Amino acid sequence: MSFSFFIAKRYFSDKRHTSFVHIISWVSLLGVTIGTAALILVLSVFNGFEELILNMYNSFDPHLKITTVEGKTFSNTEVVNHLEQNDKVLCYSSVLEEKVLLKSKEKEYIAMIKGVDEQYKELSNFDSLLVQGNYIDNYERDNVAIIGRGVAYHLSQGVGNIFNQLQVFIPNRSRTTLLNPSTAFKQSSVIPVGVFGIQAEIDDQYIITPLSFVQTLLEKPRAISAVEIRLLNDDLMLSAQEELQALLGEKYKVQNRLQQQQFLYKILNTEKLAVFLILAFIMIIATFNIIGSLSMLMLDKKKDINTLRSLGCTVSDIRTLFFTKSMLTVFFGILLGLVVGLLLAYLQQNFGFIGMGNGNFVVNVYPVAIALNDVLLVSATVLIIGLLASWYPAKVLSSKLFKN
Repeated sequence: MSFSFFIAKRYFSDKRHTSFVHIISWVSLLGVTIGTAALILVLSVFNGFEELILNMYNSFDPHLKITTVEGKTFSNTEVVNHLEQNDKVLCYSSVLEEKVLLKSKEKEYIAMIKGVDEQYKELSNFDSLLVQGNYIDNYERDNVAIIGRGVAYHLSQGVGNIFNQLQVFIPNRSRTTLLNPSTAFKQSSVIPVGVFGIQAEIDDQYIITPLSFVQTLLEKPRAISAVEIRLLNDDLMLSAQEELQALLGEKYKVQNRLQQQQFLYKILNTEKLAVFLILAFIMIIATFNIIGSLSMLMLDKKKDINTLRSLGCTVSDIRTLFFTKSMLTVFFGILLGLVVGLLLAYLQQNFGFIGMGNGNFVVNVYPVAIALNDVLLVSATVLIIGLLASWYPAKVLSSKLFKN
């Protein structure tokens, strides 16, 4: 143990003195602890919300989605040949999406109709998303649909009643003019047999029908707009994407889950970064306690500095002594802050002590997810801030006091 570290440890752990300087030093330790714990808790809550939201979207979004670069539809023959030979693919489904006008009695609503084949249920585990009724594969006819909870609300639409069918209108693109209402739209009808609930944005937008129904409505018997893929291991999502993109070439676009909801991911990451920077700035302000406490300690120990100077200590030794003492405060503050923050996050994660109030939320308590990357980021950030706050007064004051 070096001489400077030995003296610094004595100054840090000395319990015999209860002077104002030592009280300020413990307040600095408390400030670092609270700041570190706050950073851990806030980032963990953001992780919880991010995980909650993405899980909602991921129940609807496939691991990979293949679309055509030119146009809206394509034939799946070429794509399917590559998927059949890929050992990373668990299952895939051909889908056809189109924006339509829905009408139920006197109410109208614009939504997205999504035609799916028989494999779609296996790909999305859609039974778990139904809140009412049955899935479309329980019926032999293809003019059945499951509708989003929001669509059902806007149209006041029930399920299972053949006399309460949902009319579907789509622009007739084979016509040169759309001025004649009788020929401007193609029309069909579906029987709502189920209602699904995933996430408000999806529930307000989609209805699901058999693929053959949408192909017939569009008069495109073999057309699809995308192939959705579920992988055996989602950890291999990026490598599988690169492999498929290389095989399919520039004619097709292969998107992973992050790219399918790219705007959402950007919003979540931007919000998290903004909050982290705000708290880090507050942490910088809190470190003025460290600067103040170290400065007062050095002035309070002026006699000790003169004694050490008489014993042969150099200005570098004095600087190292007080810098080490300050860094001990920072280090133990980080350690205690991590313990407090992770403990509170763990308790909230497992017992949910803090609720979200009486509002109509998806969850009743604040969601929390602890990430190792956040622990390392917070530790490094507070350590760097503490290092700078300790270095400056130790360097400047030690030189002045040593000369006096």
